[in-house]
Amino acid sequence: MHRYWQTGLSTVVALTLLAMPLPVDAKEREGRRGHIEIEAKKQTMRQQTAGSSALVIIQLSGTVQEEWKEEIEDLDVKLGDYLPDFAFVAKLARSSDQKKLERLSFVKSVKPFSPVSKISPALRSAFGKEQATEVATIRFDDDSRNSRMSSEAGQRTEDSSHEMARMTREKKSGQALEEFVLSEDIVALVPIPQNTLRNDVASTILHVDELSSSGYRGRGQIIGVADTGLDTGDEASLHPDLQGQVGRLHTLGRPGDARDLNGHGTHITGSILGSGAASEGKRKGMAPEAKLVFHAIENEEEGLVTDVERILSEAYEDGARIHSDSWGDDDEGEYSYTSYLFDKFLWEHPDMIALVAAGNVGDNGYQTIGSPATAKNVIAVGATENERPRFGSQSDDADDVWRFSSRGLTEDGRIKPDLVAPGTSILSVRSSLAPGKNFDQMYDEHYAYMTGTSMSTAIMAGGVAQVREFLNEQGEKTPSAALIKAILLSSADELNEDMRLQGYGRANLENSIQTNYWDEKKGLRTKEKASFAIEVSDDSKPLAITLAWTDYPASLAAKRALVNDLNLTVTTPKGKKLNGNDFFQAPFDDEVDNLNNVEQIWIKEPEKGEYKVVVQGYNIPKGPQPYAIATTGKWAEEPEQPPAKTPKEVTYRGTVDTEKNYREYTIRLMRDGDVKLSAEWAEKADVNLFLYNRKKELIAASTSKANPEKLEVENLKSGLYKIRVELKKGEKARFLLSLLYPGRW
Repeated sequence: MHRYWQTGLSTVVALTLLAMPLPVDAKEREGRRGHIEIEAKKQTMRQQTAGSSALVIIQLSGTVQEEWKEEIEDLDVKLGDYLPDFAFVAKLARSSDQKKLERLSFVKSVKPFSPVSKISPALRSAFGKEQATEVATIRFDDDSRNSRMSSEAGQRTEDSSHEMARMTREKKSGQALEEFVLSEDIVALVPIPQNTLRNDVASTILHVDELSSSGYRGRGQIIGVADTGLDTGDEASLHPDLQGQVGRLHTLGRPGDARDLNGHGTHITGSILGSGAASEGKRKGMAPEAKLVFHAIENEEEGLVTDVERILSEAYEDGARIHSDSWGDDDEGEYSYTSYLFDKFLWEHPDMIALVAAGNVGDNGYQTIGSPATAKNVIAVGATENERPRFGSQSDDADDVWRFSSRGLTEDGRIKPDLVAPGTSILSVRSSLAPGKNFDQMYDEHYAYMTGTSMSTAIMAGGVAQVREFLNEQGEKTPSAALIKAILLSSADELNEDMRLQGYGRANLENSIQTNYWDEKKGLRTKEKASFAIEVSDDSKPLAITLAWTDYPASLAAKRALVNDLNLTVTTPKGKKLNGNDFFQAPFDDEVDNLNNVEQIWIKEPEKGEYKVVVQGYNIPKGPQPYAIATTGKWAEEPEQPPAKTPKEVTYRGTVDTEKNYREYTIRLMRDGDVKLSAEWAEKADVNLFLYNRKKELIAASTSKANPEKLEVENLKSGLYKIRVELKKGEKARFLLSLLYPGRW
């Protein structure tokens, strides 16, 4: 195994896990997995007792079962944000509901959701002051007036629109914040990040071959970019390398004005898909056959106008499935409001991949990665050096991570950046309106040099277009972002750097299209498993197996960002069991990752033979959870779609009579499907069948005079249902009830 996390990091993670209180029963069931009963952000503020809240935290006794959620909701309790571990913010309709909840065997406790748990640490200094602070308010209930979500654009908007907390942005004084946080509808108050560009040093030539010789050029791909502007802002007079490349141009910073007075947006766009027309094809971007959807977001007075929901939604509607964002806030690893917005959109649109620059303050040490690169579902990109010694020490070793590239871990301990790519001394397109002082060095009237994680992110966005083009040709018409992430991380080059600097390594696009992969879009629920077999015949090359998934957005009241927790385990040909992301010194099978939505097994010198791979749904409160696997090994057996689930057959014997004229039975459909019911009896009587949903609404009935009485219902949604066998006529009927419905695997 490999992956340098350094002694200091090992100590931090070990102490974090040891500090987590483990109930005895949890230890026995879950081994050495860390457990926190409730991890909500708690800050000190002036004690206030007014405004009793209907919000509570329901702490469950273990991993979240779908049946538990349904039983809670049957009590007319509304579940909201998930909080690690195994808890939900919830709203009670009546105070008496608390006792009903506490009587449920799987509910450990029900406690008030305190106002002090709603406030971001960054807002503490604003309390009590008259000066207004711009904040995002996260509400428990939907606020359709403030939502811009498009149900047509997303693949998961059907339930996310009512399950996810609504958001508003407003300015409030310190006193107003204290009063506002007492509202029973408020889940969290967080500051609005102050986003800036990710290129504060500048200098070298974009050398595409250092990353890839794949031959793919982004044909058929549309890439979204949000940045300062695009050269002249007029498609008719754009830089020659960008003419014909623009599919749609939006203006947010200065309405109707897409000019690039800074130079940053034009430069990174050239790195992504510049045609090279001004250099006779010598200085092309990574994906010159891709098309562009651009949002000009710079405003000289306000800075960058980063309306994430609008930017991503409009880009998606314009066909973009790749988005490049070379801006952010240096907020020291925080999972910010902007991070949440990225995760929210990407969960709702799982075929959209976003690449975000890590930041340029790595010289300040670890945990310097900024948001929104801290979002779980983006690919956070750090910078390596180019090998251009004439530009000095920051471009003299292609295997070094640039010293200013921002470092992980995130505030909650997740691995970021995800990977690194060349970012120093990049030569790309120059805006004709940007002053020379904004560049490190001019090349000629058409090109200039710049450096930063902005540049490495742009290069990776073009690289992703190449990979996605390859996947399209292989029949993957809508590859998930999780699949592309898993492929890139499995194929990355190990730089022998601390993972807090390099993530999972430096991208290698040529290797990426040689991986074997599986894109599972149906997903897993709690306790469900999927198995794969991988064959290694060449032990001279490292073996990488990467599991990645697009996770449900974290509550901003939670201390840890991970919501749906999958586990990756691999058993070697000699029977050794390895856990995903256990990169510490031997033994490598003693820790299970409950922080990241990427897990990897990396073996420098693998043994030959067959490796057994298991993906398990450990805790899936917001499922089912789709996922993807990519490996540098070969499939021992080509993965197949899971076989159709065998319908579950159940029979019940019962009696209905004049004293108790009906019997009810509860069934759970584990997936969508058909239900067939049949009741037969020997007595002279008439029996009817009724089917109700979990809200006690009648779905179907059979009231004929036939014996047996039969009822068939097609295309029912998964969930709980009740069956009623009712005596319509006669004194008694001893019946045999037969059921056929979609059960477990």
